[in-house]
Amino acid sequence: MMTKMNVKVCYLLPLIALLGLIACGTQPNPEQAPAALKLPTLSTESSDEQRRPVTPTVQAVDLSHFQAPQHLAGLKLDGEISTQRGRTLHYRSEDKKEQLSLTLSGLPSGWDGMPAERAVASYYSEVRQRRVNQALQESANALTIVSETLLDLEGQPSAQAQMRWVEKGRPIQNQSLLVTLIDGVYIRINNASYQQSSRWLLQQGKRALAEFKAAQKTVGS
Repeated sequence: MMTKMNVKVCYLLPLIALLGLIACGTQPNPEQAPAALKLPTLSTESSDEQRRPVTPTVQAVDLSHFQAPQHLAGLKLDGEISTQRGRTLHYRSEDKKEQLSLTLSGLPSGWDGMPAERAVASYYSEVRQRRVNQALQESANALTIVSETLLDLEGQPSAQAQMRWVEKGRPIQNQSLLVTLIDGVYIRINNASYQQSSRWLLQQGKRALAEFKAAQKTVGS
């Protein structure tokens, strides 16, 4: 029997209406607005099947041309990790109480022809499930998804979420997640704080995204 773990999820979901046709094979009509698509059901079951990696294989893409700003949203660059799956830039505050990571990665294999809104929503749902899987690894952990939304952010489809994370022996940590797709490259921003609210963190994530994009334009000019 699979046991229920302490994973709490609260939805305020424009995203629930987002992936309604994800299982359909029909091609979208370019003259019509994108169809509403339903987000895959969030699983909170503890099982070996749910703990397996769910992210499709990411295509190799050259991300070396992206510049890493020394500062983003008031935080200082604290290191970089580059793998075949992408690049992750880590930023921290001087007191180490706030942290932010910006991850760049390509589209998974077979997603090239997917509408941008659907690609963002599908990628977000995979990231969200990994967060749940992390909480399921320890019964004392608790993840609360306070809100999640799909929106147009400066002309690009974006998914954003506010979360709370509880881990044994530590105070409640507020978190936010921002995902967007620009020119076939995903930009994912995660940040967390024991002091700031998740709403504040989401605004910080949007600021970091704007500053990162501005830094690329400055280098290219």
